[in-house]
Amino acid sequence: MIANTTAAAKRIPVWVLLLGSLLCLSAALYNGFPLVSSDTGTYLNSAVHRDVPTDRPITYGLFLRIASLRFSYWFAAWAQCLLLAALLLRCVAEFVPQLRSWVLRLALLGGLAWATGFAWYSSQLMPDIFTPIGLLALGLLVLGRFGSRLEQGLLLLVLLLSAITHTSNLLSYTLTCLSVGALAWHQRLFVRALLKRAHWLAATATVLAGWLVLPTVHLAFGGGFTITKAAPVFLMGRFVEAGIVDAYLNDHCNDPDAAWLCAYRDKLPNDAITFLWDGSSPYNQTGGLEANLSGYRRIVRGILTSPRYYPRLATMAVQSTLRQLTHIAQGDGLVAYRENSSPYWKITELAPYEKKPYMSSLQNHSSLHFEELTERVYNVQNWALLVLALAAAAVHQRRLPSVAVPAFLLLVVWCLGMVFNAFAAGALANVIDRLQGRVAWLLPFGALLLLASSLPALAAWGRQRLAALAADKGSL
Repeated sequence: MIANTTAAAKRIPVWVLLLGSLLCLSAALYNGFPLVSSDTGTYLNSAVHRDVPTDRPITYGLFLRIASLRFSYWFAAWAQCLLLAALLLRCVAEFVPQLRSWVLRLALLGGLAWATGFAWYSSQLMPDIFTPIGLLALGLLVLGRFGSRLEQGLLLLVLLLSAITHTSNLLSYTLTCLSVGALAWHQRLFVRALLKRAHWLAATATVLAGWLVLPTVHLAFGGGFTITKAAPVFLMGRFVEAGIVDAYLNDHCNDPDAAWLCAYRDKLPNDAITFLWDGSSPYNQTGGLEANLSGYRRIVRGILTSPRYYPRLATMAVQSTLRQLTHIAQGDGLVAYRENSSPYWKITELAPYEKKPYMSSLQNHSSLHFEELTERVYNVQNWALLVLALAAAAVHQRRLPSVAVPAFLLLVVWCLGMVFNAFAAGALANVIDRLQGRVAWLLPFGALLLLASSLPALAAWGRQRLAALAADKGSL
């Protein structure tokens, strides 16, 4: 009877899930249309034509094709918001079981949306929201917070889908899983039954399977058995920005593999974004990806296999990761995309009758402003870091309430995921606010769960302290 009551308390009512999904969709509702970015056009193209993009997976394009029903972009945005809401509510029910009211649980999510702005990511026609969706599923899986084999299977499916939706997810999830396993071994979490090895192995195996599933999907759609063709080009951009390409060309301009690029040595830009996307950069002047892919691949291989560049590579990786962790400004890329933009040309191909609402959105009238939200987000992040530091100190002193240990472990998993997301995005591609902002809100969410789960123990401690003080006064 108790088990059934507990299971019922964690089962999400339909009306709660619907309201939660609307919270996640609130930014699109406010905007008047799902939000888009400069990359949205590429995903829409892969959705319509089922072509594998050269620089990203086809997976999110297929998701848009299926979830939109080829009728409305609102269906696609709502589908990802339903998934996100289900995972958020599941986490609240699992890690703050004493909060039994679904109204209060929804209020908690509403406060989180206001404080962190995560709805501005879940409301985009972009795969970015699947990065935190995968980390939410990973946390539930590793900690064994599922009620049945069916639920575990569904969470594993969500984890796999999230892993293959963005190339950086595969790397960051893999590093997160391996680090969780190493931490569990070092801290004897498996021996102490705080984690179960079988649960960790299932999640890790699913993520590792993604390295085969994604190229298989690309092969099935005519893109070849590859994760992404453009990986050497993105690495070149990072190496250009870090000055490593300058050093390499200085050493190898007489080599056939590098001589072709030496003619443009003085024209190499200062940052990766300009190298990749500016029309006057050497990359675009020499014909772009198809013309120089093999040449860039040889240069990247030469850099990665030469120990003399390892100190520079290590410095770049650490510095870029730390920079990416601090870049979480809101609204990155959410500018107007009107006539002659990539999203504009593709928007009618999947849902031909939605061009007018797209054009009349606040985004396309440049009426979205994020200054106040960005300031609030940074303040909330500082608060969450303080909570994390106090919890870590409590763990070190063995004073963390036992009821809060699962929430603390969940926060640790998410923190590892956020660090490796910063590494995969910042060190291997570009330092962009959007790429870290998409997951940064998990830190205050985890801190909120940790605080809420600790409240009964903190309240009991407070009552004991007050009683002790009263007793001391009475003795006087």
